[in-house]
Amino acid sequence: MLAEELAQIDDDIETLRAAGYTVIVDTQATGDDLREAVAGTGAGVEELVPAGIYWSSHGGADGSLECCDGAMISPDGIDPSTVSAGLRLVVLGACYVGAYAPAWRTALGGHPLIAGWGRPVTIERAVQFLDAERKNDIGLDDLIERWLLTDDPIPAPVVTTGLSPAAVTGGRSSPLKRRIPTIAAQLGAEWEEYDTHYELTVPLPEDRSHLVRIFAVEGAEPFIEGVQLCGMEAEVGPLSMLITPEQLLAGAARPGYGRIALVSADTGVPQVVAQSFTPLAGASSQQLAAHCYHLAVSADTLEHRIFGGDDG
Repeated sequence: MLAEELAQIDDDIETLRAAGYTVIVDTQATGDDLREAVAGTGAGVEELVPAGIYWSSHGGADGSLECCDGAMISPDGIDPSTVSAGLRLVVLGACYVGAYAPAWRTALGGHPLIAGWGRPVTIERAVQFLDAERKNDIGLDDLIERWLLTDDPIPAPVVTTGLSPAAVTGGRSSPLKRRIPTIAAQLGAEWEEYDTHYELTVPLPEDRSHLVRIFAVEGAEPFIEGVQLCGMEAEVGPLSMLITPEQLLAGAARPGYGRIALVSADTGVPQVVAQSFTPLAGASSQQLAAHCYHLAVSADTLEHRIFGGDDG
C-alpha cells in the first residue's frame, strides 16, 4: 500500500512545492514525529510553520493512530499548547479516525480542519482518495487546493446539537414479535431480539449483506400523532469532509422506500443512516419485508460508494 500511495502523491507534492511549500515525506513516522510535525520542530522543517499533514496508517476503533513502531497515539497524546497556530489541514488516512475528528481538532489546538475515514475502508478506496483522476467525491488534491492554496478561513467546528438521536433509541420490539419470523424468512435474514428493536442481517446480491434495525415507535408529526409506526434504520457510517452532498443524495429522487438522514453520535460526528417509517396497522409482512430490503440496499449502496467495504 505504501508503494501505491507514494505513486499517487507525486502530483500533490509538485503542486505544493510549486506554491512555495517545503514538503517532507517520512515513510517511518513515530508518535514523536507527529508531535514534532504539528509543532513545527520536525527534522528538515525547523523554524518553518506547519501548514498541512497527511498521515497514513492503521487506525484504532477508539480513534487512535498506529505509528511505524507499532505504538498508538490518541488525541490525548498531543499537548494542544504545543501545536503551531499556522496548522490549517490535517488529513488522517486511517480507518475509524474520522469519527473522532472533534477530539483530534481539540488536541491540535482547535484550529486545523480534520479530514479522515470514519470507518474501515478498503485499500482500493484509500488509494483512490489520492488519485487526481477520480470523480464525484473529495480527494487529497481537492483538500489541498481548497485549504492550502488559499488563505480562506478554516470553518468552525460543525455543531451537531440540533441533530436527533437514532430513531431506534426510542423504539420497542414487542409489537413486532409475531411479525419478525415471517419477515426474516421472506428475506432469508438472520435476526436477534433486543428490548428496543430487532436486528436483521439482510443478504444482498454479490455476497454482501447489511444490518437493519426494526422497531415500533409512535408517530409525532402532524396527522400521524400517536400512530404506531414500524421504523427501520440502517447505519452507513460517520459523516466527514470526504463525503459530498452528491454522494448522500444520489438516487434519492428514485421512487422507493426510505430516506437518508443524519443522527447524532457519541463521538460528536453526525452518523449517516437510512431510515424508513410506515404505519404498522394494515401493513402486511411482505410489505414490511420490502421496506427492510430496500432500506438495506440503499444503505449498503451508499456504504460501498463511500468506504468500499461491507461492514454494515
